[in-house]
Amino acid sequence: MRYGPSMLIVVLAMLLAAGFLFAQAAKQAATHLTMDMVMTGQELQNTGVAGLGTSQRKALDDWLNRYTGRVIKALVPSGTRSDCTPAIEDQIDGDFEGWDGETIFKLTNGQIWEQTEYDYEYEYAYNPDVTIYSTTQGCRMKVEGMDDTIIVRRVK
Repeated sequence: MRYGPSMLIVVLAMLLAAGFLFAQAAKQAATHLTMDMVMTGQELQNTGVAGLGTSQRKALDDWLNRYTGRVIKALVPSGTRSDCTPAIEDQIDGDFEGWDGETIFKLTNGQIWEQTEYDYEYEYAYNPDVTIYSTTQGCRMKVEGMDDTIIVRRVK
């Protein structure tokens, strides 16, 4: 039995939805997902997945796990879990003159951070206190004396 392009689109849409639904669960538990876990028996029949051989099912299950891993990676911005958790409280090393879109910040603890979102703000300070903390968008930096915060990523 052959299925047309529209059925392929339906299967891919279901896999995409399944990837998002299982992203959180797969992230918390190293579960090996199978098509049986994400599709009903009727969906397995309607899409032709039920008729696949053992090696084809294994290949599809392996793909589902790789795809789900990519979805998880895309949903969890880099830097939010390791670089700034727990929050970092330190000082800018030396002169601080705000940020201009591509600013590099050296901290007194030796860490180097880079501005990753465009924003311009000028404020001069010498060795101002800085806090870098985790948000859903990534690591956010608050500098003493500045009204705004910016998204940064750790370089070193």
